Amino acid sequence: MSEEDLLDFARETVESTVESLKDNIRTGLKIEYKSKFDLLTEMDMKVEDEIVTAIKEEFPKHDIVAEESFATMKRSDHVWYIDPISGSTNYAHGLPIYGVSLALKIGENIEVAAIYNSIEDEVFYAERGKGAYVGGKKLSVSDVEDVGKSIVSTSFPYEDRGRNKNLEYFKKVVPKVEGIRRTGSVAVDFSYLALGVLDGFWAVGLKPWDTAAGLLLVEESGGRVSSIDGEDHELGAESILVSNGEIHEDMRRLLK
Repeated sequence: MSEEDLLDFARETVESTVESLKDNIRTGLKIEYKSKFDLLTEMDMKVEDEIVTAIKEEFPKHDIVAEESFATMKRSDHVWYIDPISGSTNYAHGLPIYGVSLALKIGENIEVAAIYNSIEDEVFYAERGKGAYVGGKKLSVSDVEDVGKSIVSTSFPYEDRGRNKNLEYFKKVVPKVEGIRRTGSVAVDFSYLALGVLDGFWAVGLKPWDTAAGLLLVEESGGRVSSIDGEDHELGAESILVSNGEIHEDMRRLLK
């Protein structure tokens, strides 16, 4: 199967979850708390199960890493990363700002990615070396060069230590940018950065399934990805800084 076929599979698999998510957002779904702030809805599990089943049927030898419960370790060079609902807290409260994130890593690189953005009601997708798109339109990050004119976003982790650390970052950034937005969905943040609506994003404590698809989407739309200290970012790293490239070093200095 070609990488183009793999991308088609990722897009179609994400698209297949959309109507069910829309239909069930305000239906009183059962909610469980995994920790103080980290919750889980029935739809998280339903969507994850659907995606896992699709992957296992089509690619039984591939590994899978999913947020809620599923992981296989066959030592395959092909690893799928699934975030069934990016923005579960929004979804659980009936706030329609959420995403579905699916990416395939082959060897050392993320090669295909698909993200559903509920606000746009579109699937954003990317293939390494071939650009990022939504609705057939090629995506490009913004051209904002002045960090003081930028709109950036962030994500607060669930645990207290990470929240406190990011609050310190937040205090540093607030006076220096035009605005900070907090969507509550990392997938939405990444898709809007690729679209050129947001100019930068930073976070601590994100997991591989949170970022895998978004990283490729941003890179293929011309953006830049690193850790907050400027090192190359690896999945599961403690921190991440993503930008249009133009404000990257200024953002890094603000966060230092």
